[in-house]
Amino acid sequence: MARDASAPARAGGPRLAGHTPPPRDAPGAQAALGALPAAGGGAGPARRRRKGGGLKRRAAVTGVGLLTPAGDAAATLAALGRGERALAPPTLLDTAPFSVHEAGEVRGFDARPYFEQPKALKLTDRRTRLGVAACAMAVADAGLPRGEGALEELGVVLGTSGSDLLVEDLSRALAPDEDRLAAGDVPFFAERVLSGLNPLWLLVVLPNLASAHVGIQLGARGPNSTVMTDAAAGLSAVGEGASWIGTGEADALLSGGADTSLQPVAWTDFEAAGLFAEDAAGARLLPGEGAAVLVLEERERALSRGARLLGEVLGFATSSPAGEEAPEGALRRAVRGALQDAGVAASSVGAAALDALRPAGERPALDSALREALGGGPPTVLDLAPSLGHSLAASGPTAAALLLSGLAPPGAVILVASLGLAGQAAALVLRREEPAAGRS
Repeated sequence: MARDASAPARAGGPRLAGHTPPPRDAPGAQAALGALPAAGGGAGPARRRRKGGGLKRRAAVTGVGLLTPAGDAAATLAALGRGERALAPPTLLDTAPFSVHEAGEVRGFDARPYFEQPKALKLTDRRTRLGVAACAMAVADAGLPRGEGALEELGVVLGTSGSDLLVEDLSRALAPDEDRLAAGDVPFFAERVLSGLNPLWLLVVLPNLASAHVGIQLGARGPNSTVMTDAAAGLSAVGEGASWIGTGEADALLSGGADTSLQPVAWTDFEAAGLFAEDAAGARLLPGEGAAVLVLEERERALSRGARLLGEVLGFATSSPAGEEAPEGALRRAVRGALQDAGVAASSVGAAALDALRPAGERPALDSALREALGGGPPTVLDLAPSLGHSLAASGPTAAALLLSGLAPPGAVILVASLGLAGQAAALVLRREEPAAGRS
């Protein structure tokens, strides 16, 4: 897998209480995306060759864990099929100072059933709780065994855009620093500011703690990593995880994104960056939150344990804008790099999705750039933000999970792309499995 690219791109266990495994072809699910044709183009031989020689092991997707403003995977597929919007005035923050007054909020979320060690909840923020829940759902959906030591070799790689630093607490601690010395004086910050914060503050706000808490709560002691590339981080984490499978660094892992934009700091930044500006039709980008996690397993291992195969990660690439370049350039390079890494032709892609943390007025140009990189198709590019809100690093993996769970037809080659506020682009190529593969 192309793990890190700049310009140009380089290329059986018990079910959790309250979790309903998503129907893989829920009635009406594909209506949300339109009638997508099954795409041609194979995924290659059982073991594909890496650039530079050698063989690359195949990364199969065997489970999904999803939390969106519409619910879990099954509920979200059903809501999209009915054309519903899971957007409303949020309860997590006061929107009065802002020009946007609705968002995608995961309402009624209770993280306690997903934490084996409930006392750890006081050391977590909302994105971490969403991430732990989605990972537990994914483990159950994949049929992975639970119990002492059962998941010891399972890896974790999650993407997140960061933390709000518990800004209200931090602001109170910074208030006496009228000269803003803490901004450039680390000893001053440590002695005068940190002393005014809850001693647990740092253990809550560090961005890598989402992956860490997943490992702790599930007993997953394999490779553990966090990706932070803004809204592209979740998709990048899936690509990184697939590379771990490909190189033998891990045989099974949890990969995806967990994030929330329902924070005052995020909304202030979005307003200042023009993300809330309306387009010509009066549409605007709406914030959201959620978590989406894919279980990736080495394909032969998954088949040997009788796992149901949902799909396979075929290729991945990232890119960033060069200088003053518009974000469309990075998007094109990431898409082309991912296709090259996957070894599939652009014409093979039968389903595509793009999430972009950009003003709504830029969306037509971005869709055009994506279609250009795909040789003119597919005719429909899925955008979940108008229905669910933009969940930052969770947006890309959410699209991938939903396409594999029923929005794309069996056998389809899928392209999912994410674009961050500063133009960071990530693209992932997957293929949805045919129904006959693996267990039913």
